[in-house]
Amino acid sequence: MKNHILLLIILIFSQISVSYGQRLNERRVRKMFENSAIMQEHFVGFMIQDESGKIIYQQNQDRHFVPASNTKLLTLYTALNVLGDSIPALKYEISGDSLIIWGTGDPSFLHPKLGNRRVYDFLANSPYDIYLSDELPLRFEPSYWRSDLSHFPMYGNSANVQRTETGSLLVSPQAISNFLRQDSTLNLNRFNIVRSKIGTELLYPVIPVPDDFKDRILYPVDMQVTRFLLQDTLKKEVGLILKPKPTNPNILYSIPSDSLYKHMMLPSDNFLAEQILLLVSGIIGDTLEMEKAIEYGLENHYNKLKNIPVWEDGSGLSRFNLFTPRTVLEVLNMLERKVNDQERLKMMLPAGGVSGTLRNAYKTDKDKPFVWAKTGSLRYMHLQSGWVETRKGKSYRYVFMNNNFVRPTSEVRVEMVRIMTEIHEKY
Repeated sequence: MKNHILLLIILIFSQISVSYGQRLNERRVRKMFENSAIMQEHFVGFMIQDESGKIIYQQNQDRHFVPASNTKLLTLYTALNVLGDSIPALKYEISGDSLIIWGTGDPSFLHPKLGNRRVYDFLANSPYDIYLSDELPLRFEPSYWRSDLSHFPMYGNSANVQRTETGSLLVSPQAISNFLRQDSTLNLNRFNIVRSKIGTELLYPVIPVPDDFKDRILYPVDMQVTRFLLQDTLKKEVGLILKPKPTNPNILYSIPSDSLYKHMMLPSDNFLAEQILLLVSGIIGDTLEMEKAIEYGLENHYNKLKNIPVWEDGSGLSRFNLFTPRTVLEVLNMLERKVNDQERLKMMLPAGGVSGTLRNAYKTDKDKPFVWAKTGSLRYMHLQSGWVETRKGKSYRYVFMNNNFVRPTSEVRVEMVRIMTEIHEKY
């Protein structure tokens, strides 16, 4: 009898030992990094936190990193606190026989992936003469990595171009073909379409168009270009007018806000991120200024963070952005509390092996993702921040920041995935 009791006690303690031995703790995570040759070569920030809020492990948690597209987490949280359930598409008033509209910065109008027809139907079916408010130009630096920002974006402020069977160029929307011009002084190594350094022309060299040429081009945008495109799209006259915005204009809403956030976060769309901050600016004030949206966010939502972020843009393209791992982890917690629905939050984030920028990075586990995170990449920088779930049913928030590496990004990404997959499988 005593032997049976002793055997039972041994079995119980062995089970407790095995269970304890598989707990995620500081020592085990530290060993993962110490045993990783790649993670010893560059500047690494890492934090992992359990559901109760306990920090399991932290490394360089209060050092500043260039966050790249992890910046979009701050853009998302700011928008969730300012914008409602639907995106304000335009502000308008009816004056006599005229419909006067002011852009809000909503990027969904005729965007190829956002499916917004409500604004088109409103304008196309209007019995009034349409006038677009001639706003002051937005202040921004043109970029090869996102479309130009504007008060009234159309088609994502971009166009698709491809070669036809006859060797000409087919442009969609077709109206953008009016800005294409062949330039004999353009000396390029291969056929390409580039924007003129001044004006709104899109230039291409005097060489044959390759058979397989297909590209998405970002065209220069100002109010005249917008008016021209809107007029061509509606097949009716559209005028420009200088008129102050009324105190209480009518507002037309377009798409559900979550739809816009999802299309920003999953493919990490820089253009949508910047336009979302312009939307925020239009809600908190009378002008569309990204700087005002950022200032508002810092003063009202991020003022209690231990490390106040250096925040310069909505997308993370700027290398002047500087966040600490602790800051990003705090924002993840804020997002979780604000959304208050883990499944809804997961829908807004790339899922490992399934969607967005993590689709090809991870493998699923029995066809199910176990990582939902925002990625970020600039040259010599790669990051992930989000949630990992383990086979034991545990959920952890994590921030994984890599700066200043010189090996290919793909190698750093593979090592990040290896470490997060090990946490999923073992703990």
